[in-house]
Amino acid sequence: MKLAFILGGAFKDVLWNIAPLSKALALPFSVIILISLLYLFELSPLSELLLIIFGGIVQAVLAVVVHRVLILGSGAVPQWGITSLSKREASFFLHAFFLSFLAIPFLPLLFIPGIGWVLCLIGASWLMGRLSLALPGVAVEGGVFFNESWKITRGYQITITLTMIAAIAAAYGPRALALLGPEMAVLSIIAAGMGTVLAVAVLSRAYLLMVDTNGPETGEANL
Repeated sequence: MKLAFILGGAFKDVLWNIAPLSKALALPFSVIILISLLYLFELSPLSELLLIIFGGIVQAVLAVVVHRVLILGSGAVPQWGITSLSKREASFFLHAFFLSFLAIPFLPLLFIPGIGWVLCLIGASWLMGRLSLALPGVAVEGGVFFNESWKITRGYQITITLTMIAAIAAAYGPRALALLGPEMAVLSIIAAGMGTVLAVAVLSRAYLLMVDTNGPETGEANL
């Protein structure tokens, strides 16, 4: 039931806030599409590295906007979104950068025939999920960081693991469209951007459920 509340609520939240989100995300969404198109060309290693860093910063801005609109309301960001970086966006970028490395300890599981990728996905999703509430916490400046997220999700370990799997699927699943041929490249980029918004919305809903229920200090056993 809690997972259904999170996933269904994420869809509803995005649809109900489609107007303010469309305006506030116009700039970062356009930049993300442009960056993705640049990857279609042959680039030098330095250019690729700079694009990765710049793209990560823009993704952080997009995520902060979505979290603030869905958790705090449309008045929490300017009408046309965040156009200048602050300590909040820098902190979010660093937190997200750290989380991206948490899958590394589980990569050896990929060598297990058949089920290795499943075990890797579950393990990485569990660890990333336990710390993931820090992202919306930083975005809304709600006092939830990695330590608090670990405590809060202690009672929601199954739910947060499945939530993280759903968020990963939403963010990266649409990119598989590019495998259908070069003509699908632009569509896959746009779909991936929309999937990223939905993935952020899923974490926003998890934050609202778990933090509002248990506060920023601890989580009871709720699965």
